[in-house]
Amino acid sequence: MEFPVLETERLILRQLTPHDTEDLFEYFSLDEVMEYYDLAPFKTLDDSRQIIRHFNSEFEKGKGFRWALELKSTGKVVGTCGYHNWYREHFRAEIGYELNPKFWRQYYMKEAILPILTYGFETMRLHRVDAFIDPSNISSEKLLTSLNFNKEGTLKDFFLRKENLLTQPSLVLLINKSKI
Repeated sequence: MEFPVLETERLILRQLTPHDTEDLFEYFSLDEVMEYYDLAPFKTLDDSRQIIRHFNSEFEKGKGFRWALELKSTGKVVGTCGYHNWYREHFRAEIGYELNPKFWRQYYMKEAILPILTYGFETMRLHRVDAFIDPSNISSEKLLTSLNFNKEGTLKDFFLRKENLLTQPSLVLLINKSKI
């Protein structure tokens, strides 16, 4: 299967390549981006190369998709978004994303998620898309609810914090095919 390329008014959503290493490192190395991510901030460009290989490997194994969010105006990659934990037999997947803080509050992620949801429901035949977020990540919650995701509940002790081995709750939001 060929990786699907999607377009919006300002973005090209495409597969990550090794040429994206520096763009990803620019923001994956920031504490403010990694605060709600399940990885430590990147220390080297090799960390970026590794995550690009991981995302592409998940696609090759049929487990998910992770699109690079490339600005049409400059060719710069400002974030990624996509599906993981794809359960084909249950017609559901989990969505995840991150964005360079220089582009926060400019609606880039909302612009990217809309065609990704359409792709998920129409091409992947998903019935349900889940998002697991830290309850204190208000910006992410607002983004998802603006896209018609609904709060389903809070899972206690669901994620293990990366540095201190403490568990934390996770807010579950979902969107069904009928909501788009």
